[in-house]
Amino acid sequence: MNLVQEEKTNPFVKYSVWILLAIAILPLFLTFPLDVIDIDSSQYAEISREMTDSGNWLFIRDNGRRYLDKPILTFWKISSSFILFGQNNYAFRLPAILMTLASLWGVFAITKLHSGNTKRSWIAVLLYALSPGLYAMVVDPKIDVYVTPYIILVFAFYYLGTKKNSAYYYAMYLAMGLGFVTKGPIAVVIPGIGIGGDILFRRDWKRLLGMKIFPGAVLALLPPFLWSIPLYLEFNTYGPYFFLWVQSFGRFYIKMYDQKFDPFFFYSNFSWAFGVFILPFLALVINQVYRFFQDKSIKLIPGIRANEWKDKDFVPAFWLFLFLFLISFSKYQLPQYIYWCLPAGAIVGSGFFLRILENANELSSKIAKILIYLTSFGFVLVGLLFPVFVLDVNYGFYLWVAAYMGLGFLVWAYLRSDRLLGTLVVSVSFFFTLVSAYAYPLLISYQPSKEIGELIQEAEPKQDKFLMFGIPASKRSYAFYSKRLTRTLFDPEVLFEALHKDGERMILISEKFLPHFDKFTADRIDLDIFAEYPSYKVATPELGFFLKSKRDSLTSKVYFGKIRFKPGKENIPSNAKTE
Repeated sequence: MNLVQEEKTNPFVKYSVWILLAIAILPLFLTFPLDVIDIDSSQYAEISREMTDSGNWLFIRDNGRRYLDKPILTFWKISSSFILFGQNNYAFRLPAILMTLASLWGVFAITKLHSGNTKRSWIAVLLYALSPGLYAMVVDPKIDVYVTPYIILVFAFYYLGTKKNSAYYYAMYLAMGLGFVTKGPIAVVIPGIGIGGDILFRRDWKRLLGMKIFPGAVLALLPPFLWSIPLYLEFNTYGPYFFLWVQSFGRFYIKMYDQKFDPFFFYSNFSWAFGVFILPFLALVINQVYRFFQDKSIKLIPGIRANEWKDKDFVPAFWLFLFLFLISFSKYQLPQYIYWCLPAGAIVGSGFFLRILENANELSSKIAKILIYLTSFGFVLVGLLFPVFVLDVNYGFYLWVAAYMGLGFLVWAYLRSDRLLGTLVVSVSFFFTLVSAYAYPLLISYQPSKEIGELIQEAEPKQDKFLMFGIPASKRSYAFYSKRLTRTLFDPEVLFEALHKDGERMILISEKFLPHFDKFTADRIDLDIFAEYPSYKVATPELGFFLKSKRDSLTSKVYFGKIRFKPGKENIPSNAKTE
């Protein structure tokens, strides 16, 4: 029975691509109920909560203070979701999930129009959906999960405008503008590298002139221009200057962003972010480059001069390789910058993956297959080792294992021509499902902000501030879940003033600062601790944290209690020093 006959008689084979896609994105949907974590995600949630509560949709406030670091569009998305569905984890994560689904469509459209091959397009979608980088963006939604889809959509509408109807170019420019007010000029710069690099390399001036640069540029510049108005009203000229320069190109040049330079930083981070296919990808890229230079008939420099590749399409390649090369010179090196070219890795990598499937007898394809199976085995093995090294599990863990074993059996039984792809999808999805169901909940169990926030709402229903001592002000999760502003105490007079007004207050104190509390308050305050919680810097977990044997040595505690003046000490002048 051939594949066509199989598809007619076997529903699993007929709908295999949709089944594999559902398996691939299942871990992403399992993130919906998970708490937001410090630092960035909880900050975005708190900013959006304050925007929703205040009704002020033009001027951003973070813990009651002016905020400049990111443009406004992301906060509008989250705030709109809060209005529709309430201020909760599901509503916070919904915009990120929807943007991710849009990005999957964009990856499919780009690959289909770039290659003309539907199967390759689905492979690209699956490679992107399975990438550790995408999962990292979704499980801890930072600004990159919002700007990357706009970058993808710019390329998708570029191809639609080139291949289908030039009117799509207007959508391309609009996507640039919306990306601009999400992260900044990077939403224009990356398409400029990919699309502009391709046009310049092939000297395709006809295409450039046909891209409706005017009035398209107006669509791209209108959103950032409109956002610059409230920035100017609040911060004078520094607001637009920061938005347009400092937080984008300034990261290459400005001294405040000058870090230790590592030219391989972004390459190494791309490797883990594209981890499901990085081993065969590197092997095939090296093989391709070797063949290129071994082919004596190819003259690179003369070929460029003669424009021998004028009919080729280098957009995804420039998007990936040229961007990685240029970003490696950045003075400000954050790993999430490689998320912006991760879709290009999936698009370029899908061509290699398809070649592996179509040229199964070639030595390079056989080696690549072995590397893919090793990758699949690695993800499964790490998942199975959860109960041994990471945490004690319940029966639900073994139900997940049994379910994925069943999926693996169906893949091997029915997807004869796509077993390699199916094996990769099932094994990687198995691992990230366990991360969503077990590893991430373990992490947030050491961020007790949701439980403490609920206690604060019950104990101090009329207060608008939550007092903290020794808790970093950057931990906005306490503000979001208590639904009020937080105040980390540095001046004891602030505390005394609050107690003079209210008589008693609730407070959260870190384990490190608890021994200093009496000195800070000049021994004027009674502290009744009635709850303690484990605490850990969840934003940057160490590998040792995920090992049962080392976790306790890395964690600390926070104490939740009630404070009041000691009898007779309400009006004694304080000689305590501020911290």
